[in-house]
Amino acid sequence: MQINALTGAFGAEVFDIDLKGGIESEQARLIEEALAENVVLVFRNQDLDIYDFERFAMSLGEFGETPFIAPIDGHPNVLRLLREAEEKGPLFGSGWHSDWSFQLQPPSATLLYALEVPEVGGDTAFTNQYLAFESLSDSMQSILRDLKGLHSAERSYGPQGTFGQPDPGSSMHIQGDETAVVLQAHPLVRSHPLTGRQSLFVNEVYTVGIEGMTKTESSALLEFLFEHSRQIAFTCRVRWMPGTLTMWDNRATQHFAINDYSGSKREMYRITLAGEQPVLN
Repeated sequence: MQINALTGAFGAEVFDIDLKGGIESEQARLIEEALAENVVLVFRNQDLDIYDFERFAMSLGEFGETPFIAPIDGHPNVLRLLREAEEKGPLFGSGWHSDWSFQLQPPSATLLYALEVPEVGGDTAFTNQYLAFESLSDSMQSILRDLKGLHSAERSYGPQGTFGQPDPGSSMHIQGDETAVVLQAHPLVRSHPLTGRQSLFVNEVYTVGIEGMTKTESSALLEFLFEHSRQIAFTCRVRWMPGTLTMWDNRATQHFAINDYSGSKREMYRITLAGEQPVLN
């Protein structure tokens, strides 16, 4: 297995490994270590069916919980992220976010496998939240370590949210409900359970406030953190091809599905791996 840097900031491409049919425990260990170090891993030229995809995910951890979106029949832990060429509605995955940060135990990692992608466009951008935190002043780091962010799915999946009501024009069955309005508090800075490294844990899609602050106070600080966390110096971008599998450390990155492929079809399989409640050690 060969690992090459994807950018000068973070991310890596993994070569000389065939994920079809499963991997050995030593390979799984090396992949977990590589993910913790590089945050985003890209495996090219894979030929996987849905069972191969599930088998690879299970070699790395337990499946996470996926609310609001109907999974593939017979595969309760796999989503089909499908956007047909003629679709015009909101794009699932747009906006900088960390997957399901509104959960008590957000996913540790997300895996995405490309089945069909546009000839041009449809990339996924990532931003490294280790770098975002470490670039802040010591004073700001100290302030943030004492604060907790409030996360909610309301803006996306609440009754009035982007995906709050069924969309007959969508290829995906997304059904929001009133449970999306629940608030979940997490530290604004979390420690990685494997490396101990500290990262920002906020995102513009699901972080809606800061515990103990007024809306005006929290909005000012969060807007600064949102803008800071997506600086170009902290980012990398993955261009998809059929057979590309990308996985990312959901504890230490945000991502953004780029909507620049109107008139083209894009189809992916997605799995999240179970995580733990974020803490700052």
